[in-house]
Formats: sequence, structure tokens, C-alpha cells
Amino acid sequence: MKSCLLFLLALLCTVPLLAQHAASVPFQGPTPGFHQTHPGQILFSSTAVPVAGLPGAGYIGLSTHAFGPHSRLYFTAFMGSSLTQALHRLAPHLPVQELARTGTYQFSFYVDKQLIYLANLPVEAVSADSRKHDTVLHQALVNPGASTVGWGQQLWYRFLSNGGVRALAKGQHLLRLEIRPYFQDRAVRDAPVLAAGQVALDVTAPVAAKLSH
Repeated sequence: MKSCLLFLLALLCTVPLLAQHAASVPFQGPTPGFHQTHPGQILFSSTAVPVAGLPGAGYIGLSTHAFGPHSRLYFTAFMGSSLTQALHRLAPHLPVQELARTGTYQFSFYVDKQLIYLANLPVEAVSADSRKHDTVLHQALVNPGASTVGWGQQLWYRFLSNGGVRALAKGQHLLRLEIRPYFQDRAVRDAPVLAAGQVALDVTAPVAAKLSH
């Protein structure tokens, strides 16, 4: 009888600990409104838009976007969960602190349905708090004349230097961007897409492979 009581007490003490571990990465789903109707999508725009997204906020949509030397191009990724939450689902055996500290985003650039460039965003580009909680990414890929160069532009020019210039030769092209969670562990390789989207570009002049100031 005494041993049974001890077992029940041990079980009752264990359940809260398990519950705390399961809730260690609070689910950060789509926020109500525009985000909720576009989970898993990347939308492109020629100007900066509110991070939460707004109907008619200047998204390019399905129309062809003229793309020249002075064009601007932004993306907004509406993800179904935060990066850390996605990694935790893929590898629940790994410490949450480690996932939040070293997990990052993987970007795939496609042109005309061909994978041109794949890169893991440097961990320090996005804060650990944002990777743990944010479900929206908004960055400029191309922003001529900007006083500062964000990680989105740096990523874009790496894409151009690794086959993007040739792929985006003068003419019409379909640019597709995919974002996945990335962590250096076999359990999270080939991770599902967090968000994806495409835009039709009409390239009117050769694309420069280097950032001009």
C-alpha cells in the first residue's frame, strides 16, 4: 500500500513537469485578420507595407512587375508558426534554448521553376526573440538608394552572384521564394516549407550583381 502511494505521488509530481516542457514553446499562430487568411504565403510588393499585412497594401499579386535598375522589391512572409515552434515540432528531443539560439531560416530562390540558389540565413541576422515569437518576416530584397542594407538585400545579392544574374536575363521570368526552418541536426533536414510565394518579373535591363551606392 505504501509503495502504491509513493508511486502515485511521484506520478503527480511528474505530470506538471511534462506539461511545462510541452508548453516551453508557446504556439505562435497566425494573428487574426489579413495574416490569418494568408498563412504559409509570401507576398511581394514594390514598397514597404505594414508587417501585419493589409488588403490592397500594394502587393504585386499575379500581375507582371516591371523590374529595372531602379525598381524596388519587398517580400512579406506570413508563416503558420514561429521558427522555433516549427523546429520544436520537427525535433522535440532537442533543448528549446538551443533551437532558439542557433536555429535559422533557409531560403530557396527559384527562377522559371529551376532552383538557382539555396542559403541559410546567418543566425545573427534575426534576433533570437524574433525567431522564437514572430510569425511574419518583412524585408527589402531590392531597395536602391537605401541608407542601410538589411539582410534581405544581402541575401538577394548573394543569389545574384550565384547564378541569379544569368537566370534573370532580360525578359519575363517567374521568381519563386521558399522559406524553411533550418538547424544542424539530421532530424530537421528536408524540413517542410514555412512560407512560399512567387512573382512574375519583366526584367527590362541587365541585373547588377553588386550593390551600388
